Amino acid sequence: MKNRLTTLTITAALATAGMFGVAACSDSGSSDDTTTTQSTDGGQDAGDAAESEAFIADLEAGVKIINDQIAEVGDMPQIMLASDVDNPTQKYGMWVMPYYPSDAVEKYISTVQIEDGSFVVTATSADTGKQWQMDQDGNLSEAGE
Repeated sequence: MKNRLTTLTITAALATAGMFGVAACSDSGSSDDTTTTQSTDGGQDAGDAAESEAFIADLEAGVKIINDQIAEVGDMPQIMLASDVDNPTQKYGMWVMPYYPSDAVEKYISTVQIEDGSFVVTATSADTGKQWQMDQDGNLSEAGE
């Protein structure tokens, strides 16, 4: 009887946690999407004004590294930005490129998927905690939630 009660309690707890997880991840249908897009060629809009120049420069550097490697080697399905290599190298079946972001970057997604020359470099700002993406053309946007 004790095992059955324990199993039932664990099952109920997991089901409840699962429901909360699904509810938290589901789209609430609200239309208050705050994603902004800008080209780094122009001025910053109000949504980006809180991000430091160092953070934007770090994203631009990541995009430049990838664009330069694509220009040199040709199209590839993915590339990795890593701070633990000194020179471009091939590991794990892909190019691993040296990338040393400043302290303005809290974290970044190191493996970047490339499809027909299109990609995004994604990083989280240490100042605001917001996650941003910059595409191969230098367009900056807040990452979707």
